[in-house]
Amino acid sequence: MQQKKVLITGASAGIGEAAAYAFAAEACELFLVARRSERLEQVAHECRRRGASQAVWASHDLSRPGRGTEIVRECREQLQGLDIVVSNAGYGVVGPVTEIPPEAVNRIWQVNFQSGYETIHAALPGLLRQGSGHIVLVSSVIGKRAMPFNSAYCVTKFAQAALAESLWGELRGSGVGISLICPGYTATEFQEAAARTESAQAASRPFRPDTSESVARAILGAVRRRRREVHLTGLGRLLIGLNRLSPALTAHITAWVGRRQLKKTV
Repeated sequence: MQQKKVLITGASAGIGEAAAYAFAAEACELFLVARRSERLEQVAHECRRRGASQAVWASHDLSRPGRGTEIVRECREQLQGLDIVVSNAGYGVVGPVTEIPPEAVNRIWQVNFQSGYETIHAALPGLLRQGSGHIVLVSSVIGKRAMPFNSAYCVTKFAQAALAESLWGELRGSGVGISLICPGYTATEFQEAAARTESAQAASRPFRPDTSESVARAILGAVRRRRREVHLTGLGRLLIGLNRLSPALTAHITAWVGRRQLKKTV
């Protein structure tokens, strides 16, 4: 891992910040992307303190089309190359479909999926030419089995899972790896930043959360061992396995959990 050139989006907090520190400890070179420039500067400084051979940053709003392509160009200029892409940027919208307007879905789609697709599309030609590299998509358990009142977020995470499956087939034998990381509920400021409709303001947190550090370790391990898909929690694996065996039963369970979480009867 030493001297590998790593691009991480959503690096100012949460999973992205923890992933930056994990790769820094491996003496990687880092290009960190998020909106908050002051916070990014602090994270970059901490990465250098923790062993990163280089840590630079760029403030970008990934809700704007084309920024995914731009950050790959900047990364290659700053680090003189690119080996690993960690597509982590994203946010949530919680509430029923009736309260989430289409324009809100457009924005979450751009941030959570489209910007990552742009980044991967721009990065792949170089990775394929060098015959090595790795792409990491940070998805979610609810990108494999949707939950009520999380429709917009689930759509973007399902799309990431589909992209990872497609890429695995396309990249097989090329030297470029692909990993899909599926955390469960994770204790980060992502939860506080999630947009909530009026009905979702009282949402509870029914499950014991993962930590951002545990997800970062999973990301690093997936790159090292070239793992195609990683599920962090036993509960998540159980949910996905149950969905394969009995989709109808799983639908009833997730509906009950979703309603209980929102303290809402529909």
